Amino acid sequence: MRPDIKAVEKMTTRTAPTQRRVEARTHGPLVWQRTATVGTELVLRDGTAPGVVTGSVVVGGQQPYTSRWHADLDGAWRVRALTITTEGSGWRRNLALSRAGHGPWTCGAEESGGIDAPAAGIDDPSRLDGGAVLLLADSPIFLTWAMRTLRLGAESGPARVPVIRVLMPWLTVVTGDASFHRVSDTKLRVAGDGPAVAYDLDAEGIVTYQPGRLRIAH
Repeated sequence: MRPDIKAVEKMTTRTAPTQRRVEARTHGPLVWQRTATVGTELVLRDGTAPGVVTGSVVVGGQQPYTSRWHADLDGAWRVRALTITTEGSGWRRNLALSRAGHGPWTCGAEESGGIDAPAAGIDDPSRLDGGAVLLLADSPIFLTWAMRTLRLGAESGPARVPVIRVLMPWLTVVTGDASFHRVSDTKLRVAGDGPAVAYDLDAEGIVTYQPGRLRIAH
């Protein structure tokens, strides 16, 4: 029985766009849209290997702000340096975190403007674990780097590790532990001090959706 050529052509036409979208995420820019408020994050990558990555954020809502960050990754996808600036109406903050190899972290923060908010940085940088995974709140690319650092696969089970979280928009740095579990090739579950959070992933391990928070747009 001969195949229906027209039906095959239709199937090829329908599947091709999906394949192109997956391939496009292996390198180049990524864009996420916030779904709980008006907001967008643009992440610029030069290639598929670790290196310097930059991100820009614009968020609306009750406390509108803009942010720009610069991350330097080592060969194991660990963030070894992060500089970030956030700015809103009448205030501005800068944060710099860095470490050499598996040595201790250094942390410096600057603040300007009179606003009642938690302080940027951390009061005692010696509390920062040199082997901790660094996460930037509401920036899903940092979750992808964490999975690659931990070499998480669908069969590897959960991994509990120390983490350093940079909270937005005030750039407060907090420490703790988190459990990363790649439940399947397309699902990630992260549990820590608060309720567990589930994320959808694409074929490259990039977060595409977090219910009630964000979704990928490019």
